[in-house]
Amino acid sequence: SWEWIAKPLFSLTPLSEALTVYTDAGRKSHKAAVVWRQEMGPWKTQLIQGLPQDSLQMLELRAVIWALQTFNEPLNIVTDSLYVVGVVARIESSAIKEIDNKWLFSLFV
Repeated sequence: SWEWIAKPLFSLTPLSEALTVYTDAGRKSHKAAVVWRQEMGPWKTQLIQGLPQDSLQMLELRAVIWALQTFNEPLNIVTDSLYVVGVVARIESSAIKEIDNKWLFSLFV
């Protein structure tokens, strides 16, 4: 009998051969930022404009999702958001149901 073993994509231990990206967000500016540098090259930045009604947690999550969608390689993501760390740690084994906040729901599908 065969048994499948799922290999998690999330790791609390940094990956040695992965790109490291830093994410942060500002409540007053309604912006999130992703910063990275590949192979000792110049630092690059992506600013993400949020909406006035976005919470700080939603902006932080948006930055991490941008990084995951943009880079097609292993990543080390550095964030100061416990909310985002909790979401990312649990998302692989979660069932996503539709919620009233359509924008937040769209981030997960």
